[in-house]
Amino acid sequence: MPVARIGFIGLGLMGKPMAKRLLSAGHELKVFNRSRGPVEELVRLGAEAAGSPAETASESDYTILMLPDSKDVRLVVLGERGVIQAAKPGSTVIDMSTISPVVEREIYATLKERGVGYLDAPVTGGTIGAEQGTLAIMVGGDYAVFKKAEPILRVLGQRIVYMGPSGSGQMTKICNQISVALSLLGACEALLLASKSGLDLDKVIEIISSGAGASWQLANLGPAIVNRDFRPGFKAEHLMKDLRIALEIGQELNLPLLGTALVHQLFKSLVARGEGALGTQAVVKVLEDLAHHIVSRSLGGAEES
Repeated sequence: MPVARIGFIGLGLMGKPMAKRLLSAGHELKVFNRSRGPVEELVRLGAEAAGSPAETASESDYTILMLPDSKDVRLVVLGERGVIQAAKPGSTVIDMSTISPVVEREIYATLKERGVGYLDAPVTGGTIGAEQGTLAIMVGGDYAVFKKAEPILRVLGQRIVYMGPSGSGQMTKICNQISVALSLLGACEALLLASKSGLDLDKVIEIISSGAGASWQLANLGPAIVNRDFRPGFKAEHLMKDLRIALEIGQELNLPLLGTALVHQLFKSLVARGEGALGTQAVVKVLEDLAHHIVSRSLGGAEES
């Protein structure tokens, strides 16, 4: 693969390992982040630090974004010191955040007028997928722009699917997040019942994961719940934001999303407790409060809180 000049903006839980993979693949990397620690870490590995989003995009063939929410992406791309101020015609901006499809279409149209390509390419697979380059990436935008950027995406992901016009990647990701959230609720409730009944929780996870009740959430986050490990692979506050977007889309389409609304409220409760920076599996804490029972191997299965 030819060496590309890549700007990367947003070095959080997902962005930092993704940027490291691009460096390891031999690409030239210029990075920007609000906090300096991750930037300094990438500089030690060979990246160049930038002082603004505009500087990050200047001279870059590709500028990749991994940011928290719609307002952040709009500001970084279209703001006073944003990417749009310096991105060169013929270059491509790839937003790998999870944000509103409406905002993506707005940015796409604005950049296209400047001759700059734009893809919405959100990912799923968590920090492990980001570190190992096994992310699933769903892409919206012009097909020709996608094909040009595909070799770069292949460094970051294992399953890459072009979904259609601008916004299609984000719409697909929101569908994914609905499935994630409801699967996680099922895993939490199954473990809560198993614990209350005094079952061996490790065996419960093992047997359910081998049959029709299997899910990524149970297999990967079930053990974390049992071990009271709430470190984030994906933050609860970010899933709450994604579910909010899903409900906004549902409102626009006059579509009832009953399960989504329920899980959104559970995550709002968790965030209101000041625990939004924990991993999504921490939503079990809200259910435990309602049940007056803690899911934990260390508490001997059926012991009460």
